[in-house]
Amino acid sequence: MSDIKIAGNLTIKHWEKTKKKLKPNYNHYWDQAYDFFELRICTRYLKPIDTILNIKSNNGEGFAVVNLQCSLIEMIESFVNGWINEENKWKRNNVVITNSDIGLLKKTKDPIKNVGVFISFFKNRSVFQKYNIEGDKFFWNVRCALLHETQTKNKWKIRKDIDKTGLSYLEKKEEKIIYRENFQRDLKLLIENYKKTIVNGGNFDGIPACVLRENFISKFNHICKQS
Repeated sequence: MSDIKIAGNLTIKHWEKTKKKLKPNYNHYWDQAYDFFELRICTRYLKPIDTILNIKSNNGEGFAVVNLQCSLIEMIESFVNGWINEENKWKRNNVVITNSDIGLLKKTKDPIKNVGVFISFFKNRSVFQKYNIEGDKFFWNVRCALLHETQTKNKWKIRKDIDKTGLSYLEKKEEKIIYRENFQRDLKLLIENYKKTIVNGGNFDGIPACVLRENFISKFNHICKQS
């Protein structure tokens, strides 16, 4: 079990050794800890996405790109918050996350569903806040539509930014446009901001480094447990 790779060539054994040196209130060794996250997302998300984007055939590869980006969003948001999905419920420290925890005013005591992850992401991640993307609409018309039918719905579009707007997202007439390359650029920026806080301290979107680091440890412990 300890030889199972969880991030590139890094194994559960490597994580267990690194974890013993970590303290959420101190910066020491957090650069080593972050290597696990960086290698995991680079090999499983960032490099594959960049490879697809470099095909440049414009024959539908944008659907695969955004599909992977949706999965990356769920990973990022769950790491940031220390959320773990067990028995189809999102939990933090074994406590079920409810709608009220992410600011929803309906059915406040109900456990959040996967759509709640996207609501939380677009509401709280500063890199994307300026776009005012409705997380629930994105979830149903992009994430679920791509996953189940390989298409977007209700006039959501995935495009290359040929007009060079520089935007990740644009509402134009009745269309809601995701510019895939720019969206990837902003995801990378978000990840870089996350890295700075994990490694150097401070806060990330209002979350203190000590809390962010506790969530980080919790997530990798869970990954090791399930591997």
